[in-house]
Amino acid sequence: MSDKVVILIFAHKPMPEWYEATSLEQCFRVLGRHPIRMVCPIGLDVSAYRRIAPALKVDFIPPHSLASLRAYNRLKILPWLYRRYADYEFILTYELDAFVFRDELLDWCEQGWDYIGAPWFEGYAYARPDAAPIGVGNAGFSLRRISTMLRVMRSWKAIRPPIEVFSQWRRRTDTLPRGLWGLLGNLTWRNCFHHYLNRFSENEDIFWACAGDRIAGFRVAPYHVARHFSFEYNPERLFLECGSKLPFGCHKWMECQPGFWKPLIEAEGYRWLAGGGNAAENVEADASPVA
Repeated sequence: MSDKVVILIFAHKPMPEWYEATSLEQCFRVLGRHPIRMVCPIGLDVSAYRRIAPALKVDFIPPHSLASLRAYNRLKILPWLYRRYADYEFILTYELDAFVFRDELLDWCEQGWDYIGAPWFEGYAYARPDAAPIGVGNAGFSLRRISTMLRVMRSWKAIRPPIEVFSQWRRRTDTLPRGLWGLLGNLTWRNCFHHYLNRFSENEDIFWACAGDRIAGFRVAPYHVARHFSFEYNPERLFLECGSKLPFGCHKWMECQPGFWKPLIEAEGYRWLAGGGNAAENVEADASPVA
């Protein structure tokens, strides 16, 4: 077991869906030699998850932190989450719509990146097969260096160049003292990651992608590297680009081109249950590999 990286699985409901049960089973089967923690609200009944993974360790947090998608995204840009696991160098976020194919975790930790996720394409979830790559972000299956995440959160680095802020201000008609005060704020305390973080309300992977463009020394893996780490959108295209080799893991395999993923998931020994069965039956009978 290594203390270099901890795998965090976030859960907010007592009964996983069939694909979540599959995802959890595969995480322990492939990455079980590493520390794995399930982060969930205080009071959640986790017995269904422990039936799938008896070795599961659980960290309970205040319920409001996982009460909504917005709260969950806020959670992953709050310093206290990263400080909680500061005994480790990295966090692998493994949401229960991820899937891992082989244990390359320590190899990826040694590559020197601060953030790695699946590539993004123009159009995001609606990306065409020939869409242009526009960066790396997806947080559902992502590797993060804890010390760098905390440094970005404390950064007063300007997000927008001062000349851009000033030019926008000049195009406005408000040059009264309140307008000058607004300009000062936009040039200083409002134009930094510390302020941006505290007002951020979008998906948290967008925050980290933006930080990669603006914070010196924050190393986000480039497209040609990230595609070997994970697929999300356009998996069939990425598979061909990678020489018909699967990545370390993937995200949203049951949503993004399921026709591509179905035989690959079944080849790992799992039943593809989309459209049938209830959650309780899936957890107890169908999460385990096919004999």
